[in-house]
Amino acid sequence: MTRGIGIVAPVGVSSITVSNGTGGLNLLTPSPREVWRAAAVGSSNIDIDLGANVSIDTVFLGFTNATPDATWSVATMTNSSGAGLSVVAGTRALRVPGPIGQRQHGYLRLDAPISTRYLRLTVTQMGSGAPLQAGILLVGLTAERPYEYRAGRVALDLSKRTELVDGGFGINPAAIVSSYRFTLSGLTDEQVEDLWQIVMTVGESAPLLIVEGHDTLRFSHLHYGLFQRLEPYEREEPEDTRWGLSIRDWG
Repeated sequence: MTRGIGIVAPVGVSSITVSNGTGGLNLLTPSPREVWRAAAVGSSNIDIDLGANVSIDTVFLGFTNATPDATWSVATMTNSSGAGLSVVAGTRALRVPGPIGQRQHGYLRLDAPISTRYLRLTVTQMGSGAPLQAGILLVGLTAERPYEYRAGRVALDLSKRTELVDGGFGINPAAIVSSYRFTLSGLTDEQVEDLWQIVMTVGESAPLLIVEGHDTLRFSHLHYGLFQRLEPYEREEPEDTRWGLSIRDWG
C-alpha cells in the first residue's frame, strides 16, 4: 500500500465492451449513479481499449454492489477480441475492506507500471445476491507524492435544516459526503511540473481518484471526485515545494 498520497488522473478510454448486461458505457460517465448491470449473478468480462499503448498501474471499479466473496482479475490483451491474454493481477477479492453503506469499491495498484492498449477485467458476483452493478471504471497511472500529516477528512451534510419557532428543526434530508484536504510537501521541480499537468488537465470539473497514504487500504481512503480547491503551490527552496489541495467526493 502507498505511504504517500496517490493521485490518479484517468487515461482516456477509446471503447469498452461488456460480455453481458446493460449500460456498459455508463462505466465511463463521470457520475457513479449511471451504472452497468450484469445480466445475472456469475462472471462477466469488461474489455477496455485505451486507443494506444499507455503506461498504467491502477484500476478502480467503483460504486459497486459486490458481495463479500465477489472477485476480480485483470489481464492484458493484444487486440480487442481477447487474443494474447496475459494475467497481470490474478483472482482476488473485489471489495476494499471497511465499506460505508451499501456501495463497494474495487481498487488495484500493480507493483510496477505496464504498457498496454487492451485490458480485460473479469468480475464475478457470488452468492444469491443481485447481479453485479458498477458505476465507475477508472484506469490510470498513480503519481505518489509525500504529504504532511495534517491531512484529514471532513463530512459534508448536504441536508437543509430550518430552525423552527418551537425550538425544533425542519429537516430536508440529503446525502452526507466527504471532502479530503492534504498538503503535498518536499516536491521537486519535476514533481511539481508533473502535478501541474494533472491540475491543468482535470481542473475542478473532471473527476480523478485520490488515495490516502496508509499501511492498510480501507474504503474511506479512496476519494473519487473533483478537486475542490486549487491553491497556489509554495516553493520554499529548491527541491522543496508545498502544495495544498482538496477533493470533494462524488456521492
